[in-house]
Amino acid sequence: MASETKLKRKKVTPQEIRSRKCGGEKITLVTAYDYPFSKWADESGIDFIFVSDALSTVGLGRDNVYTVSIEEMVYHTKAVKRGINDSLLLVAMPFLSYSSKESALASAKVLIKEGGAAALEIEGGKETSVIIKALVNEGIPVVGHVGLTKKTAFSAGEYRIQGKNAEDIERIINDAIAVAAAGAFAIILECIPDRVAGIISEAIDIPTISFGAGPYCDGQALVTQDMLGMFDEFCPKFVRRYAEVGSLVRESFTLYREEVTGLAFPAQKHSINISDSELSIVAEAMGESIKPATKGKKGGNGTKQKDCDEDAYVKVIANAIRRRLETEKGEHLSI
Repeated sequence: MASETKLKRKKVTPQEIRSRKCGGEKITLVTAYDYPFSKWADESGIDFIFVSDALSTVGLGRDNVYTVSIEEMVYHTKAVKRGINDSLLLVAMPFLSYSSKESALASAKVLIKEGGAAALEIEGGKETSVIIKALVNEGIPVVGHVGLTKKTAFSAGEYRIQGKNAEDIERIINDAIAVAAAGAFAIILECIPDRVAGIISEAIDIPTISFGAGPYCDGQALVTQDMLGMFDEFCPKFVRRYAEVGSLVRESFTLYREEVTGLAFPAQKHSINISDSELSIVAEAMGESIKPATKGKKGGNGTKQKDCDEDAYVKVIANAIRRRLETEKGEHLSI
């Protein structure tokens, strides 16, 4: 079992990530869309915490990743940032938010200044190299992304493995070369054959990160909801399930419902207690008197004392309040 001890480490930076190309430790990347998961990932020593546009599906329940907006990315990036101390916060540029240098810079400004992104991820190859270069010239750290992208999926109408023929392989290699030349400090390779990813990893001088691209890259990436069994609608072939959180959550919710309806929860240990003496003061203020006594004991006026069982204080005070409310209601109606 993995250690649960929080790792002590230096803050991850783009420069440190890039330095791992020279035989350093493998890079790790997971997604996060809220504070708890980003905090746990950071404490586990994950390098990149990625607010990806998969937020749209695994986080917001939509059937595609194309509709997530800049505003939604900013909102979730803010939450994720609050959980990070040392990991590098990477944020995806939404679909069609970087169609030109001007729109890319405007989107980047919002994600960085309002959201708190430390680096931005841009999908596309040679066609986006001009955009990447423009952002890098402004001092913005960029991670590229080739292979399966939103553009290729949208144009094909489905998610397909890329690089399955010679022509496609050549295109992806040239895309990766262009992204590296444009100034990206790392590149994600998604859903391409492992040896194609190996060729790219050997050929370019920036770290490669595999999203379903095999073991020959400089790092690995997974969507958290996939790896933890939190998303049942679809699970890519390349995902390894490290836990079945979804099943555990459903079991826990079911047990909770059964205990509530079966009166097993909350138990006394889950309740906030109040002393009888304090409730006696409340009762007396309402003209009621409850004194601890043996059941059936005669009071000084010859009447039977109210039973001082476990619920006596609650019942007496609640009844007094109801009588007062009925009196007030009657007075209101008579006006």
